[in-house]
Amino acid sequence: MEWGHLEYFLAVARTGSLSGAAKQLRVNHSTVARRLEKLEQQLNVRLFDRLNNGYRLTDDGLSLKAHAAQVEREINQIQGVFSGSEAELRGTLKISKPSSGLLNLAPLLVAFHHRYPDINLVLTAGAERSEIARMEADVAIRLTNNPPEALVARKLGQLPINIFGSRAYLERAGTRNLDEYDWLVWHDDNSLLNMEPALKREIPNARIVLRTNSYNELFEAVNAGMGVSLLSPLRFPKTHQLQAVSPALYQFDQGVWLLSHPDLRNRERIRVFRDFMIEQLGGALTKHWNT
Repeated sequence: MEWGHLEYFLAVARTGSLSGAAKQLRVNHSTVARRLEKLEQQLNVRLFDRLNNGYRLTDDGLSLKAHAAQVEREINQIQGVFSGSEAELRGTLKISKPSSGLLNLAPLLVAFHHRYPDINLVLTAGAERSEIARMEADVAIRLTNNPPEALVARKLGQLPINIFGSRAYLERAGTRNLDEYDWLVWHDDNSLLNMEPALKREIPNARIVLRTNSYNELFEAVNAGMGVSLLSPLRFPKTHQLQAVSPALYQFDQGVWLLSHPDLRNRERIRVFRDFMIEQLGGALTKHWNT
């Protein structure tokens, strides 16, 4: 069986049409149809129901899709290990960052680009550790205190997180117990980093008045005086109106880790990015905790 046939099959399965697959693969519509027909003949099954509004997978097609996706992942891993020159500081580097918005990598990526202009960066916001295992990303920055053992993990430092509220809100609220404040939390069921469980462990009766999956919205609501939240001062703009609630008492530890696949640990692009992030981001985190 040719891998090419499976590649065309996956394209149709994912786009739902011959034209969509042809556009994705940059081939003619008839080429996709011909490849699909050959695959069905080889397997002696019907993989799609041909409908007026597109192609729908049959039960056999659904089964094949799962197997073909696994083959695709294996091929991508092989290509990732052996493609390109290990010594050249050029090509593409795929970076995954937390989707929470707690980390702003833009200034660091600008500085990295100036230092290594021939390395093209692809940045995605995600939260799955499996991105590295599947080699969908070359390197990932993750907020965790339990990095996966199967990956190459380097700790960059501890992200400073504290309880903050606007000056106006804290003056209006006065001195209170923490469970008497109005709490705002960053919340995402699909994320490995979820603020609410950490808050509930420390303040079981916290009264939560807003949950949002947007860190920017969370910051703006706190800054506008809606309540207090767990925030990182590293993301505060110069014009913010926030202050910490008893800063010496309430600090939450959150590790910042750099992850990569063990098969790619000696890749030159990954090595220089790792060293750069240890120097720049790791240095910034250390400087914050020492001041």
